Amino acid sequence: MLHYCQTFDRSRKQIFLTLFFLLISSGLLGCINMRGLGTSLFGESSSLERGEFVGEGALESIHDPLPRLTLTITPEVRREIIRYTTRERGTVEEVLSQRGDSFESIQRLLKKKGVPEELVSLAAVESNLNQYAISPAGATGLWQFMRRTAQSYGLEVSRARDDRLDFTRSTLAAAQHLRDLFRAYGDWGLALAAYNAGRTKIDRKLRKTKATDFWQLAHAGELSSETRRFVPRVIAMTLILDNPSRYGF
Repeated sequence: MLHYCQTFDRSRKQIFLTLFFLLISSGLLGCINMRGLGTSLFGESSSLERGEFVGEGALESIHDPLPRLTLTITPEVRREIIRYTTRERGTVEEVLSQRGDSFESIQRLLKKKGVPEELVSLAAVESNLNQYAISPAGATGLWQFMRRTAQSYGLEVSRARDDRLDFTRSTLAAAQHLRDLFRAYGDWGLALAAYNAGRTKIDRKLRKTKATDFWQLAHAGELSSETRRFVPRVIAMTLILDNPSRYGF
């Protein structure tokens, strides 16, 4: 009986060791929850437990770069370039005055999430790169988040704290939001339109018009004037920030 037990114990240990090495070789062991508290073997909490970015793409690799914007100078974009170089020239000069640490920090955070660095122009259009900007509608911060969208990306919005005013947190949340929008549409024009008007509106307009890109949707006359101008403004700002001297700055 004793010999049988010893043999059984040895067999059980061999089975355990075999399974252990199989897990190591397959890379599954690092995913095992050792304490049932959402902690990996390396002691790092999951992003969801830390309350970080609960949008659709929250668990997507940040090393997966998205395609860059297509910077086509359409008549609509040309009109916005003219506005930025004439009556709205002061807006561009204010943005250009901040080219430096904050500008580069935004680009670095966007790149970390795989979002094209040139989309710093989106923040320029939204807030003139003013992280404390608040619109009459209540959109707040560098990226002009509304409360509901901000909270859906893990930002705290309360009397005690408003993460929309936090440079780093709001930028990472905006980058994740942009990733999710691009994944939804596969087109930066539509993604930017949805950033401005909301996905619900854009989805409804797409179903109605059968449009397949932003320009088709814009020409169908179904967008508000603000959203129709928003995408050309972002493209125009991107072009100017990329080469200010070419546009007289």
